[in-house]
Amino acid sequence: MIRVRITAGLAACVALVGMGGSSLALAEGTPIKKLMGDNFSGLQTILISLITSNYEAVPDQATAIHNHAVELAQMAPEGPSADRQAFLSYAYNLDAHALDIKSIVELLIQHDKDRKQPRLATDHLRGALAAHYGGMVTMCVACHNRFRQTVIP
Repeated sequence: MIRVRITAGLAACVALVGMGGSSLALAEGTPIKKLMGDNFSGLQTILISLITSNYEAVPDQATAIHNHAVELAQMAPEGPSADRQAFLSYAYNLDAHALDIKSIVELLIQHDKDRKQPRLATDHLRGALAAHYGGMVTMCVACHNRFRQTVIP
């Protein structure tokens, strides 16, 4: 229950930070502000799935966030090496958390379909899922706090 509260608190932080964006655009022409809104929506979907233990929508959301992390890695700022390294570390960590979430959720979906073991046998996976979700949200907030130049209404 504590993990769910922590996760909900982190999601609220993402809501406050993720509403912004910048005037940057990705190579495909998707404005970063729209992309951030889409990713925030995906984070909300994952949080609801985590709370309700209904994981069917999570793999697609985790893939979208993984794709975002890959795009971010290509947008690393030029300039001081420390800034570039920090930006890349946020992007790579976001990517790792998204891929881990997808892997864990696929196991949980299969387990829930089979129902051969009692639900308690997978509680450690649900805890790991919550931890990776929290890590993913932390990467978003940390990157936004460090690299967003201005608040966009």
